[in-house]
Amino acid sequence: MELTVTRHCVAQRENGLSPLQHALLHEPKRVRIVDAPTGAGKTYAFQKALLQDQRILFIVPTRRLAQNIAASLIDDLVVNAKWQKEVAEKKVQVWSSDQTAVLREQGIANIRGYRIRQMQALDATRSGGEMIIAVPEVVSQLLQRYRLDKGQAGTSVFDVLDDFDHIVFDEFHTIEARGFGLAALFAKLASVPTDGGTTGYGGAKVSLLSATPLDVKPTLVTLGVPETQIAELHEVITDTGRALHGDVRLVLESLPGMPAVLEQNLALVKAEVAQNRQVVLIYNALAALKRDMPALLRSLKGAGIAADNVLVINSIDDSGDNSQSGYGFHTGRRQNPDDFNVLIATASVEMGVTFRAANVMLMEPGFAPMNFLQRYGRAARRGEDGTVVVRTDAALEDRHPWLRELGSWISAHQSQQVAIRELTEVLSREAQQQFKGETGETLYFGSLPQQAVYTSGLYWQVLLGHKSSHRHRRAHLLQHQPASSKHIYALLKQYSALETDDYYRESATQWHEQLFAQALNLRNIGLRVKVIEADGRRLLVDRVWLERETDIMTRITGQYDANDELSFQLQADLEHYLLDEKNRASRRLMVYFPHTKRTGELEASAGLLREWVKHLQNKRDMDAEAAWDDYPEAMKAAELLVSLTGLIPGNDTDLSASTTSLVL
Repeated sequence: MELTVTRHCVAQRENGLSPLQHALLHEPKRVRIVDAPTGAGKTYAFQKALLQDQRILFIVPTRRLAQNIAASLIDDLVVNAKWQKEVAEKKVQVWSSDQTAVLREQGIANIRGYRIRQMQALDATRSGGEMIIAVPEVVSQLLQRYRLDKGQAGTSVFDVLDDFDHIVFDEFHTIEARGFGLAALFAKLASVPTDGGTTGYGGAKVSLLSATPLDVKPTLVTLGVPETQIAELHEVITDTGRALHGDVRLVLESLPGMPAVLEQNLALVKAEVAQNRQVVLIYNALAALKRDMPALLRSLKGAGIAADNVLVINSIDDSGDNSQSGYGFHTGRRQNPDDFNVLIATASVEMGVTFRAANVMLMEPGFAPMNFLQRYGRAARRGEDGTVVVRTDAALEDRHPWLRELGSWISAHQSQQVAIRELTEVLSREAQQQFKGETGETLYFGSLPQQAVYTSGLYWQVLLGHKSSHRHRRAHLLQHQPASSKHIYALLKQYSALETDDYYRESATQWHEQLFAQALNLRNIGLRVKVIEADGRRLLVDRVWLERETDIMTRITGQYDANDELSFQLQADLEHYLLDEKNRASRRLMVYFPHTKRTGELEASAGLLREWVKHLQNKRDMDAEAAWDDYPEAMKAAELLVSLTGLIPGNDTDLSASTTSLVL
């Protein structure tokens, strides 16, 4: 079944900008929550700001997106703005772990110091705007760096607000509650009234961008961001103006797997490649992508499409250097997707990555409506017509009721033309129920849990204790700390009774440190281990995925290197070790308790918080019983700190019991 989502546009002002792009440059309010469809040019607005000599800190969720934006921006500056390439490459920089490795290769030992200097100016010898594109962890690590190098004691969050004109959080719908503290910190300090009579510290405006927005304004207001300083900016879809997408044929096909989808649409794929356009295949599951490689290769080869014209993008292959797999497909985090006609990917590409000319997309639907809309929005950009084929089956529809609802809607509108707003309304219908029609033009895809308020309070408390927060900076942070930060402080003070007792001091202090470490861990990512394929290619693989999808950990003896990092040397490519039937493996955490040096091991599931509290309250445990008798208020404070933030002091456990051949 299929329908056509009709061509849609945004209005264009005399200067060529859309109303939203103009607002992003000129809206005076210091905090902007931005809702605009995919392809609307949210990023481009900040490129215009750069050309107006402004400095932008552009924060994105993934390394690949950072690379993609930087490469496109440098190309535009050279081709369209007529900048010299060496100037553009100096005025646009990426802050990510990949770039850290590059800097180390260049002999730069003090990366923190180098980035502190970059924060003040990328190229002080030339005038003009600058943009740093960063993943949030790098920005947070600079604010909360564990050591202040000589001459850096004065660099703090207030300097970031001074050094940039814009601080932008892109793809903000991907934010986790535990990671909200960084954005909340900038938003609060940029918008509060100061003793000097100004609005906010520094001059930076804070923008939160998304095509599938979350309703974050209530959380910001709860944290004390003045409502009068929050602008909610929405791009209106029009029939005329600058085209975002052309007519897109949306097809829902019930097929057993992506190779079947490719085979059924092979003539279309072949025609696109012949025109030097791109075709994108997007999988839900990485293991399925890996297993399907031989079948995909056969189909593409049968259509005359060479394997070396294919790039594979996913979290495992992107962890390695550029290379070609045993199937001849290209892989590697430094590959430019624009150099290939066929892209085979997972959800890694659904967050903001743009393609050169991808008018045909064959995809699985994703796990949530916002995943679907983000994937769909990668196709047929710039007013081009296109085709999006979505694979479904009974199992997928059982797991994702919204997909069944989408199928019913497409069936009811078979062969008709519909507007993109109608598709968005169908996909956001479940989320809209919580807003009861009170959201106006913006269709929200969800909201943040209350835990985001308290993780932000904890993040603020950690910053208050940082060495850079002294004298007037500490006074400003104390003056403007949100109520949740004060609440966290009161609980920590209540908890400190355990830390002053000789018997509990060691365990209580360790628990406190682990809680603060959780506050700085902005995303919940499992441990990864190193896998070295037979040809020497080094990959980082989620340990649980490796145990669940392969037999590597039972067939091969792992080795720890001098840095205590675990690695597995394979005798073939990783795909050679994939299992037909996956193992039962789950992520487990080693968790800490405030009253005992003993740790526990709990499954990292939805019931993790409940299980941790249950262990803390276990009166059959003599240590727990004694601690509750001796320090009931401190134990209650520990329970509340975890319950309010959802952050459990702990880390991933070492290898599971099923891994028996490991050499320790």
